[in-house]
Amino acid sequence: MTSRHFPVLRFLGTALLLLLLAGCVSQSSPRQGDLLPPVTTRPTATWHPGRIIWLDLVTPDAKRAEKFYGGLFGWTFEHENNYTVISNNNRRIGGIIELKPEKQDKVAAQWLASMSVNDVDAAAVWVEKQGGKILNGPVDMSRRGRGALISDPEGAYLVILRTRDGDPPEIEPGIGDWLWLEDWTTDLDQTAVFYRKLGGYEKILRENDYVVLINEGKWRAGIRLIREKIFRGRWVPTVRVTDAGALLDKVTSLGGRVLLTPGQTPDNPDAALITDTTGALLVIQPWNFAEEGNHE
Repeated sequence: MTSRHFPVLRFLGTALLLLLLAGCVSQSSPRQGDLLPPVTTRPTATWHPGRIIWLDLVTPDAKRAEKFYGGLFGWTFEHENNYTVISNNNRRIGGIIELKPEKQDKVAAQWLASMSVNDVDAAAVWVEKQGGKILNGPVDMSRRGRGALISDPEGAYLVILRTRDGDPPEIEPGIGDWLWLEDWTTDLDQTAVFYRKLGGYEKILRENDYVVLINEGKWRAGIRLIREKIFRGRWVPTVRVTDAGALLDKVTSLGGRVLLTPGQTPDNPDAALITDTTGALLVIQPWNFAEEGNHE
């Protein structure tokens, strides 16, 4: 998607995201870390460094988010203490954390990704040496594993995580599943080097203003060059759908916004860029694995 079409969206402040781990998995309140469930219902005892294994929606209004995503994708929700687990076709794919902003500040929601790493502590030290920041952690979460909330040199938030029981099984994304995730940056070279080393990627594939991060012979994530600094520093997820254009009316009727319709961007003609009811940004896109391949 070409950056000239991207609307201005308000970023989540550092203080707000600090609450994500500080409030849920604080070292001073270890029992709170027990509230975050594991990212897989069955232990796998396998780990895939560099793979995005979980996404949490940080939002000021969890009920509105549930209504939106349930209506749009058919997702279902299970409440565990102060945490909401998202499932698609009876399989857990993410969570929702509600954080009320102070006073009456309006803060857009954001999807926060968790990346599998071999050693969280070593990765955290490396992040700081490369100009990134450790916003919280590393901390132990008795059910989920050991993690840290970081930001890369351009300010994009990410959780680095070593899961307790192994990463979720790798499956072909179905309708309503996560299809892809990409980072938006104004410095493609620096960002590609940063993530290649952080995720332990074996190689990268670059074409024009886009980089694909690859390991274990699979495409793991993308990095997109954008021109305006206001848009930099965010990870944007993609959900697989049957027909993005057919969902646009439903997006607006559920209270979301359509920012780019299919056909507005030559490099992604079937995809649409939308926000949910509280401002979280995401892409919806069809994908035919038989025709397009599975990125292996």
